[in-house]
Amino acid sequence: MKDVIGSILDIENKANEIIEDGKNEKSRLEDQLKKDIKKMQDDINDMVKSKLKQLDIEEAKDANTSLTRINKAAEKQLVEMEEFYKENRDAWADVVFKIIIGSEEIGS
Repeated sequence: MKDVIGSILDIENKANEIIEDGKNEKSRLEDQLKKDIKKMQDDINDMVKSKLKQLDIEEAKDANTSLTRINKAAEKQLVEMEEFYKENRDAWADVVFKIIIGSEEIGS
């Protein structure tokens, strides 16, 4: 009988050790899982920051391209207006002069 009780106590002690080992392993796995999740979140945040930076760079390039195109178009228009002025200034001056002196020859 003593042997049976001793065996039962040994089995119970071994069972308690197994349960304790299981609890420790569960705790270790939970800690590792938390670390893995944190690393994944950090990696995702880094990827998002990188992508946002890349998009900012691309937007700046697009803005510069548009600004350059607008500036070229404006410069072209200014040159065309200057040429138009040079071509017509004498005629306009004559028209204005004739209007001021009251000449009847406007348009001839």
